[in-house]
Amino acid sequence: MGLRNTVLLLSCVLGISAGQLMFKLSARGLADAAGVSALWRLAASPWFLGALATYGAATVLWVWLLRELPLNRAYPFFALSFLFVPLFSGFLLGEPTNARYWVGIGLIVAGIWIAAA
Repeated sequence: MGLRNTVLLLSCVLGISAGQLMFKLSARGLADAAGVSALWRLAASPWFLGALATYGAATVLWVWLLRELPLNRAYPFFALSFLFVPLFSGFLLGEPTNARYWVGIGLIVAGIWIAAA
């Protein structure tokens, strides 16, 4: 696959993961809003707009990568978001995880390693 494409794939996954964190921060800002008020607040949220922009950029990069890579070789990398999102949400948002969860993540990472080899 090559180092360049591997780095770009990881950049895609990190972008998607960052977008998920920004979506969570957007949701936190809506905790006391309801109905149309919540929609307006969401539409004006910098976290939500940042998440959309990040997802958009990651999607453009993904399509660009698929010009050169077979989907069945590239797609397993997206499972790394199951590692990055909880890791970052724990450090940045204080969300808890447990040992059982991390064993599952280890199995996912092992599967990616096997599929990418």
